Amino acid sequence: MLDVLEAFLVSGEELHGFAVAKAAGKPTGSIYPILARLEQAGWLDSHWETEHPKEGRPRRRFYVLTSNGAQEARSVIMERRGKLPSPAVEQPRPRPEFGFLTRWTGA
Repeated sequence: MLDVLEAFLVSGEELHGFAVAKAAGKPTGSIYPILARLEQAGWLDSHWETEHPKEGRPRRRFYVLTSNGAQEARSVIMERRGKLPSPAVEQPRPRPEFGFLTRWTGA
């Protein structure tokens, strides 16, 4: 459960179940029961994907920490692990040195 909570704290955004499993490094079969328990406890909110998925892929259910869930998650992780996970920080893309190169690199 701690790995799942950390995945949400690090991302800072809503995640679908497979993304949570990937971020937590756990199989989906163990992730979905945890997500259900966290939602039932009021730590997560969820909603189904509203747009039509690509052919061959089922609709995804997205989960997000509630404000209370985020507070509780931080508290539990501090208690159990002694430190909070670092939030994901997007690294800036390197820019070309010469302006004319942007046309060729797509930047």
